[in-house]
Amino acid sequence: MTGILTFHWADDCGAMLQAYALKRYLETQGEEVELIPYAPVKLTGRYWWCPLSAEERGGRLHYWPSRSGWKRNLRLGGSFWKRKRNMRRFRRHLIKRLPVRSANRLSLEKYGCVFVGSDQVWNPAITVDLDDAYVGNIGKKGACRLFSYAASFGGSSLPAAYREKFADCVGKNFAAVSVREKRTVPFTSALLGRDVADVLDPVLLLDQKEWEAAAKLPVEKGYVLIYWTEVNEQLLRYAGIIAERLHTKVVQISFPAEKRFLDQVELRIEGGPAEFIGYIQNAACVLTNSFHGTAFSILFKKPFLSFQHRLLNTRLEDLLDKLGLLSRMKAGDALPDESEIREPIAWEEVQSRLAAERAASGKFILDCIGGWRA
Repeated sequence: MTGILTFHWADDCGAMLQAYALKRYLETQGEEVELIPYAPVKLTGRYWWCPLSAEERGGRLHYWPSRSGWKRNLRLGGSFWKRKRNMRRFRRHLIKRLPVRSANRLSLEKYGCVFVGSDQVWNPAITVDLDDAYVGNIGKKGACRLFSYAASFGGSSLPAAYREKFADCVGKNFAAVSVREKRTVPFTSALLGRDVADVLDPVLLLDQKEWEAAAKLPVEKGYVLIYWTEVNEQLLRYAGIIAERLHTKVVQISFPAEKRFLDQVELRIEGGPAEFIGYIQNAACVLTNSFHGTAFSILFKKPFLSFQHRLLNTRLEDLLDKLGLLSRMKAGDALPDESEIREPIAWEEVQSRLAAERAASGKFILDCIGGWRA
């Protein structure tokens, strides 16, 4: 059996969809697959009604309630619970086992191999220090072999304080390593002293038909869709211009859902991953600063523009560069011309490039599986 150790626990569309995609891809290759139910409170607590923040100090975890997160959830009210219900419904398709809360209680002995990733499993800002499970410090491994698939630091490198632990643990515990961002390959390869592959985010391993089967379509169609991971007023102003030009409305399906924007967009923030796919599928065009907002716009061949994030642009720029779509990335304070969203995309070329990237990523996976079976 093959296992996957990733961020399936997150109430986040991108996190759950990448977990779904890797599981589904492995199943299409004839593998028996399951997600490993690792879900520590230091990570899952941030999605609670009264969110928990965590920090490691002096070798011990310290927790405290996030007042700002709780105030946000209070403002959301019923929308918070509806969204959580939709997240839970989708997660039931992925995993039904009870969660394991600590790395020292994990056992990998039943698996022939385990893929760690995708997502930012090596980002200590998210995992509260480098988490032992995601760097392979698991006592009960048996004969299981570990491989990383599209693992990410969240940026182009790892803070210096974590490099020694990373090099020791990943170098010792992983039979093969791949990362999600191409520009992190030289850094990771030098740190580990071995070859490192760059591969696609798992959502791009599946084609449009696979995602249509997983979608829950909204009743509404033909809107300008906003999916962001941080507020971007340039993006919002542009959405208003395009909606006026198309004689349609603006729909936002993501946090942050700030009160000052409620009169400018129609919020649909109660959905989970299935609803997220459906809203992309029915949109007239997509404006985003999210990697997965961009990835699904490409999968559904939607007119889109990707606006620069203040901090997290590495993987987005890498993806657009790989597919010949860097012109769809917008930076700076100036609004794009309203015609830019209508500029035709050479979808045949994009699909050709994507097919080549899929083939290389699939080869990495199959080589890993073939290696432990040999």
